[in-house]
Amino acid sequence: MEERKVPMLRFPEFEVEWELKKVDDVFSIFNGFAFSSSDSQVDGCRWIKIADVGINQISNSNLSYLPTNFREKYSRFLLKTGDYVIALTRPILNGKLKIARISEEEDESLLNQRVGKLLTNGVNEFVYNLLQKSSLIYKIESNIAGTDPPNLSTKDISTLKINVPQKPEQQKIASFLSAVDKKIEQLTRKKELLEQYKKGVMQKLFTQEIRFRKSNGDLYPDWKKRKLADVLFEHKNKSDGSEEVFSVSVHKGLINQIEHLGRSFAASTTDHYNQVQPFDIVYTKSPTGDFPYGIIKQSKIDKNVIVSPLYGVFTPETKWLGRLLDIYFESPVNAHNYLHSIIQKGAKNTINITNTTFLSKSLNLPVDEDEQEKVGLFLESIEEKIIHVEEELEKAQTFKKGLLQQMFV
Repeated sequence: MEERKVPMLRFPEFEVEWELKKVDDVFSIFNGFAFSSSDSQVDGCRWIKIADVGINQISNSNLSYLPTNFREKYSRFLLKTGDYVIALTRPILNGKLKIARISEEEDESLLNQRVGKLLTNGVNEFVYNLLQKSSLIYKIESNIAGTDPPNLSTKDISTLKINVPQKPEQQKIASFLSAVDKKIEQLTRKKELLEQYKKGVMQKLFTQEIRFRKSNGDLYPDWKKRKLADVLFEHKNKSDGSEEVFSVSVHKGLINQIEHLGRSFAASTTDHYNQVQPFDIVYTKSPTGDFPYGIIKQSKIDKNVIVSPLYGVFTPETKWLGRLLDIYFESPVNAHNYLHSIIQKGAKNTINITNTTFLSKSLNLPVDEDEQEKVGLFLESIEEKIIHVEEELEKAQTFKKGLLQQMFV
């Protein structure tokens, strides 16, 4: 079948077929420099950031004092606002190239050896979006040198062939997709601000800087140090054979194991699995990411499910107090501060802790159930706003993904 020479979705004023070109006729990658440790130890006139490409965005680390003569000597490695940089080590993650645009805050960052600057012979934004197309990523991935970790270089991909339009059409596509990107950036920022707000509210609630009042205007009783054993109760119910097996995720909470992991990892017999009822608190007792002592989540599932018998399952004093604990332990710092002193790490980083020990420490918590409900509803309203923004962000990202498939050959 003859390969298409024009995209499925196109602006009507353009009719010329796209031209098949080698990658190095369209873009190249300028490698960063291996700055030595001595470069960061010289007294200088100002801070300059060394840029690195993170999983989802640019992260600035290894801040270094660098003198003026250094800036002159290595000026070609200075990045400016609007430059695009691409990861050279493990450049592809989950089917996406790790590529990002330098922001105003990252202006005059230094390009280190693990990062490349994208140089184009066309419209920068067009090439950036071209590099997000799945078929091109697959070609690039197939041509990356078979090293561990995999590294990307211009040599690996320079002979690949891609279809590109003339510059006026590149500019039109770039401008259109930039508007979509701006919407995605706005939603991402809104989500970040809401999450920061929720975090700040949590801190002020626990320090009593924010107080709730009764319907008559009086303050509720001060929060008190309460052992978790006094507010969480282990019902010890086991599977009745009808429940689905669930896992626990840092970001998604309780989630169907097959949906989360792609298949079931449950034992052939699940009679000994712990039953989780709606609003129960589950403690995983297994390290993951930023939570080396395990994660603590409330079930938001409207039916009974079952989890590994290794997990602790507890019914909260009220569902709203459970909500408060769920949000409190979202913080890796809070989880660490509560758990690290009562846990023993075993062989292969395993966690040794009994349910009784887990419940043995105290937190400053509300004692009035009416206040618990008000606090829980307040925090839930913030979470609902975050979820709404996340849904809008996901829609915008899906829309962008569809455009990339239809607007490029």
